[in-house]
Amino acid sequence: MKIKHILFFLITFLFTACSIKPLEPVQFETVNKEISFIKDIKPILDNRCVSCHSCYNSPCQLKLSSFEGIERGGSKADIYANRLRADNPTRLFIDATSEKEWREKGFFSVVDFLEDSNESIMMQYLFQKQTNPLNIGEYSPETDKLSCVKNKDELGKYFDENPHKGMPYGFPALKKEEYNLLMTWLKQGAIDDTKKDKITNFEKKQIEKFEEFLNNKNIKHQVTSRYIYEHLFLAHISFDEKSGNFFELIRSTTPTNQEPKIIATRFPYDKVEEPFYYRFKKIESTIVHKTHMVYKLDDKKLERYNELFIKPIWDQKPYLPPYDSKISANALRTFEQIPASSRYQFLLDDIHYIIMTFIRGPVCKGQIALNVIQDHFWVMFMDPKYDLSLQDKYFLHNNIPNLSIPNEYGEDPSLYKTFKALDNYELAKKYHKNRGSIYNQHYPNGLNIDAIWKGNKKEQNDSILTIYRHFDSASVHKGALGDIPKTLWVIDFPLLERIYYSLVAGFDIFGNTAHQLLVRTHMDRLRIEGESNFLEFLPKDSRINYFNSWYIGWLAQYLTVYTPSNNNVDIKYETKDFKKEFVNKVLDYTNNKRDSINFIEDDYKRSEIKEFYNTKQEIEESFKTLTLPNSSELIKHFNGEKSNVAFIKIELNSGQNLVYSMVVNRWHNNVALLFDEKSRLDPTKDRINFVEGFIGSYPNLFMVVKQNDLDEFFNLLQNYNSSEDDKKILKYAINRAHPNFWEVFDWFDKEFKKYDSLEYGLFDLNRYLSQAINE
Repeated sequence: MKIKHILFFLITFLFTACSIKPLEPVQFETVNKEISFIKDIKPILDNRCVSCHSCYNSPCQLKLSSFEGIERGGSKADIYANRLRADNPTRLFIDATSEKEWREKGFFSVVDFLEDSNESIMMQYLFQKQTNPLNIGEYSPETDKLSCVKNKDELGKYFDENPHKGMPYGFPALKKEEYNLLMTWLKQGAIDDTKKDKITNFEKKQIEKFEEFLNNKNIKHQVTSRYIYEHLFLAHISFDEKSGNFFELIRSTTPTNQEPKIIATRFPYDKVEEPFYYRFKKIESTIVHKTHMVYKLDDKKLERYNELFIKPIWDQKPYLPPYDSKISANALRTFEQIPASSRYQFLLDDIHYIIMTFIRGPVCKGQIALNVIQDHFWVMFMDPKYDLSLQDKYFLHNNIPNLSIPNEYGEDPSLYKTFKALDNYELAKKYHKNRGSIYNQHYPNGLNIDAIWKGNKKEQNDSILTIYRHFDSASVHKGALGDIPKTLWVIDFPLLERIYYSLVAGFDIFGNTAHQLLVRTHMDRLRIEGESNFLEFLPKDSRINYFNSWYIGWLAQYLTVYTPSNNNVDIKYETKDFKKEFVNKVLDYTNNKRDSINFIEDDYKRSEIKEFYNTKQEIEESFKTLTLPNSSELIKHFNGEKSNVAFIKIELNSGQNLVYSMVVNRWHNNVALLFDEKSRLDPTKDRINFVEGFIGSYPNLFMVVKQNDLDEFFNLLQNYNSSEDDKKILKYAINRAHPNFWEVFDWFDKEFKKYDSLEYGLFDLNRYLSQAINE
């Protein structure tokens, strides 16, 4: 019997192995010239490949944004998988620095020739697309089951089952000249000719100044440098806007004037045993928008650092704080010796960057983390003069035990620690009670509108920031965009610092599931704290009703712990719509303009769609009408998780073009629960925002509309019928199989670069509308 079983399995194995169709030899026209990676190949990769292959969400972890990423190759490991134990990090440029080291970590080459072949995996994928150029069905690189093939058998099996899934995946094939160039370069051995560290003399001088400051051995400087580094380790630092260069701040084994060599640690606050130096290392990868967080350094900033940190007398005699993670994960405790006012002002000076690190960061995909926030809300900040964590030197010190964050358990917390932290609401309650009490003592009449920070320089427009969530990504924007949001936050110094250390400095994408669960649930409490701070500006009798309206459902109200104060408010309200009245007061006080398209005034009257549009104002008036509740039938039909942001190009008869982002704001009955998000959506309350320019990093759709077709386009948005209007919408929507897809993508890309060259980065196409339609 056993022999029969063995024979059966052998025959089955042989039959299966023989059934795999052999790979067809690749074909291309050899380009007879010396090919440069930088001049010839990198532009092709940037324009056609990097939009999907540049971050942790890159299929198979294959990053094509630098030669080092190409050399590293791919991996079968899923970074976003649930795991009982933390994984070893695989950060490009950090956790390994040679091809040999990456092979030891399980990465396989995509450019080396396959066994018994003179062709590589990358060559075969490109050839497969040329052979089968049609896109058929649906494509979702982040969620499709990609086999991440690493040998001929796996590749043959994959193409046998998926003949239309060559590269570029789910988009039109490369042009013949691009294809031939890339294939010739791969055939010649994929040679790199990148010249590293091409920086200007001005940048070199600026770097020397800042490295001298950061590596000063004076204890005050050492503590300051550590604080600055822990807040800038993700920054794309610009010394000279004209150069186009960006740098990262690292801890290096080598001093100034030597090549920077990064020291790999999981967290920026991890201890380094060997002597190290703070250094600036040029970023060699292609800049992609989803991880591009710009921070400017110049002489004024250096002077500001001295003014904030070095010149003031500190609250305690300067000392070197420990690197014990139970302490260093919470900056309120680690850096208590630095005046809190200096730390808060440091954060406020570049508040758009700081908030952007929460929202954008390096994670690239985070639906579980992002379903902790509403789809649209505004963030304001406590004015330092009113923030009692700064003004009362005992309050913050005495409450530090109540302000712990679960990140102190590291990347691999045990189940015991996880449940202990999840169940610990008492510290949060105690802090809110103490906060309410001290604010009542200092401000017995309550807070007034002056307690809201008015921002930095007037032109920065950063006193109010707008957050848009786009399912599993989000974006942050200066100013008050949209209509009055469902919720608002007011952030003070303790909240700002804890959010940063929980979501940014202390978050590990390679951590175990318990670590990520702790961060998600802790963010629930921090969100409630921001909302609670806002409610303190409304009459006390209205607070619970407002809060309960944001958390509909018995389970949501059971899980959310709100500790309202009994404090008064020193704002005179004349209506019963307190939130609306407060918003209008704060917009006037902070000199924030109301959104001309999306903000709906009391006396607004909707406009009818015109037969012809002559001016930009008329176009935006129709956009405004479509932002009203239940004014667009389109979003009722396209309500999936990949229907969040569309970029619209309007081609005017004059030859000029207008660009708008259409942002869909989904209504959540609550954001208190981790799973089953769909059950908490209410499509009847969804709204659209139309914003001039670009919103987000992940466009789900490009649309192109001619001026003479605006009446039909607006009617489709307003009265869309899925059965009758599918073909009409295709006239404007550029689906992934559209023959001119790449031309349209290139146009939006170049337009964005003209729109904001400093903040520019390549958009990500991993979440483009999945359906391929071949007309």
